[in-house]
Amino acid sequence: MLFRTVYIGVGSNLGNREDEIQAGISALEIELVERKAIKSLTTSPLYETEAWGMPPETPLFLNQVIALETNIDVTLLLKLLLHIENDLGRTRQGEGYSNRTIDLDILLDRDLILKTKELMIPHPKIVERRFVLQPLSDLDSEMTIPGYNCTVGEALKICPKKPEVRRWAHTHT
Repeated sequence: MLFRTVYIGVGSNLGNREDEIQAGISALEIELVERKAIKSLTTSPLYETEAWGMPPETPLFLNQVIALETNIDVTLLLKLLLHIENDLGRTRQGEGYSNRTIDLDILLDRDLILKTKELMIPHPKIVERRFVLQPLSDLDSEMTIPGYNCTVGEALKICPKKPEVRRWAHTHT
């Protein structure tokens, strides 16, 4: 398979959120290096936001998007992401949203449109989530979102402003 850029959303609202996100990205990079399945990994800035679709008292989320140049099959990539989430203490509580130490979601894979029981690409509701669109726009605002007939930048302009997405000031160097 040829190398292509896959965009992955990363988020956390439990523990040291910044450390959790870095641990998830590092674990993914290690897995892909061992498989000789990575050329580059670029990260957006971190953003903080209120929990989307969760009660008001829910801890705030940190979110980031990574652009991963890889040749790994998207189904295998999903398995790796789920394995990393599990290793880093993510527990799934059925349907709906829940607090999490780490969340790793495939957002986009070129112009791929995929709908299976396990995986939907582009990620569902991508155009409604400012906490995804803002960091994605930082990486490539001109990229077209397959199936939506708009670019990331265009989607961001019309995306609801709430919950507010604020750039995160790093807590360590």
